[in-house]
Amino acid sequence: MKIGKFLYRYRSLTPVPIIIILLFFSQPTLLSVIYGFILTFFGEIIRLISIGYTGLTTRSKNVQSKILVTNGPYSYVRNPIYVGNFFISLGVVISANSLFPWYIIAYILLFALQYSFIIKFEEQFLSKAFGKEHRNYMENVPSFSINFRGYKNKSKVKPNFRKAFKSEKTTLIIITLLFSIFLTFLLTKFSPLHILHHLNSWQFGTIGNE
Repeated sequence: MKIGKFLYRYRSLTPVPIIIILLFFSQPTLLSVIYGFILTFFGEIIRLISIGYTGLTTRSKNVQSKILVTNGPYSYVRNPIYVGNFFISLGVVISANSLFPWYIIAYILLFALQYSFIIKFEEQFLSKAFGKEHRNYMENVPSFSINFRGYKNKSKVKPNFRKAFKSEKTTLIIITLLFSIFLTFLLTKFSPLHILHHLNSWQFGTIGNE
């Protein structure tokens, strides 16, 4: 799974070109920012709680795990951090209101493609590390949908939400920055796309006057 290993290692960098294009075509509205913020906030809460159980290993560039965490949110879904990521990014995409609805569709497809490789790569590692324990967990807890009954054989990991919050500072700063940009675009009625339109209008006006 060379692709999965590569995408896992650089998963924090792969969204960068998508965000740049998103900002360029951004045309936020009041409703898009409100709905987007709600989704992003919901996703970040899921991330914070999940990282509270798994610790800082989720920030590493290589897969590592000393214990198979099956309590907390991991009792209901195998990849709660990635579920959180999905809603955080979906909220950002909706807030930007870029090329609606095509950018949303493209985001969902690209997210599904990238994380299908990442999850398969991770689960191969966990299956080797924890054997039958992990296979039993996979059989009873879905990857992205929810098992509302919860997993019976729960681990006894105690969450550390203070450490989780500290580890999320970078993510929170990025989210704050992006929504500040969207609000600026909204309040000033200006964005990179508007700048391009103005430049084109000025060029055509100049040519027409020659």
